[in-house]
Amino acid sequence: MRPDNRPIGVFDSGIGGFTVLNRLKQALPTESFIYVADNANKPFGDKSSAQILRINDNIITYLLSQEVKLIVIACNTSSAIALKHDKRLYPVPFVDMLLDGLWFAQILGPRTKVGVIATKATVASHAYEKTLLQYNPHIEVLQNACPKLVPLIEQYAFAPKQTTINNPELEEAIDEYTLPFKDHDVMILGCSHYPHIQKNIELALPSIRVIDPAEYVTKRVKEHIEIMGFSTLKPFSKFCYTAAEATLEANAKHLGFESFERIQLGTVSKS
Repeated sequence: MRPDNRPIGVFDSGIGGFTVLNRLKQALPTESFIYVADNANKPFGDKSSAQILRINDNIITYLLSQEVKLIVIACNTSSAIALKHDKRLYPVPFVDMLLDGLWFAQILGPRTKVGVIATKATVASHAYEKTLLQYNPHIEVLQNACPKLVPLIEQYAFAPKQTTINNPELEEAIDEYTLPFKDHDVMILGCSHYPHIQKNIELALPSIRVIDPAEYVTKRVKEHIEIMGFSTLKPFSKFCYTAAEATLEANAKHLGFESFERIQLGTVSKS
């Protein structure tokens, strides 16, 4: 097989997709990555479907201009709303947080009670529920929208090794959003921001298995790269962002990006 030295593109609204990228870099140490954080338009979770499609179009057009060989949609909202649109329009393989992140549901036992916490837009799309039941019609799925979590998570500069965060407002929000799931078997983190606070969530749900779909997304990406060809060049990572933001840049530095660039993609209003 010939090597494919083109980079892999990854995108999200901010630091959420870092949880996905961190797993990718560990699993694929020879690959290069271009990460786009469209933080000028964050959070994606409060946008309409039409706005999400425009945001995706802008980001994907940029990544294709950088000649990426594969794009990872490291945002659950974009995966839920825009995946079919993206696959129809753009000549590049996509790996997403739903179809590629939830295939583990096939091995869950009948009547397993599965909880999903996600953004308002993801929950409203019912994409998680539909995808999980598509993989396994014998499980029970309950969703809960968590609009307070992403703004709280975005405030922090995270150490490379995850720890619990001692913040009363965050703890109160987690308790509120996880209350309906106390009798569940599995909790899925349906937003790529949430693994940053996974240890806090596990403390709130000590008897429940908490799953980060990025684990399964990473396996799918590796399968694609094995077919397309691994890179043989010295790996690099480039961080692109759309608005100056000290906390975001601090988190990017923790993840070891070598190159930083502010890019113009266009803003989408909340209304």
